[in-house]
Amino acid sequence: MGIDGIGKGGGPPPTTGIDRTSSSPAEIGSPSTEFKVGNAAPSEAASAASLDQVRSGAISVSQYLDLKVNEATSHLAPRLSAEQFSFVRQSLREQLSSDPTLVDLVKSATGQLPPRDE
Repeated sequence: MGIDGIGKGGGPPPTTGIDRTSSSPAEIGSPSTEFKVGNAAPSEAASAASLDQVRSGAISVSQYLDLKVNEATSHLAPRLSAEQFSFVRQSLREQLSSDPTLVDLVKSATGQLPPRDE
């Protein structure tokens, strides 16, 4: 006795599928248009720059984390009240300094532990 068709003979082929008659095998691998990759987004460039700054000592780990929290929560500003927005930012910042997993991520990214008293 099979469950969900397991152990039974093959069923009929599916009624819908890929229509392989519309293109020849030679057309499948040939590009019709050139693939282009755009420039990196400004936030990615800023992230790399701020990480380089913290590694070189130009900014502290605390300043780096504040930048990352601002970057991560900026899209919430128009959707939340000022009080809610402040609460979200403070909560995220506290977790970056206290959660063991996030502390390990900060240490691996920056080479330093985040400050706990902020």
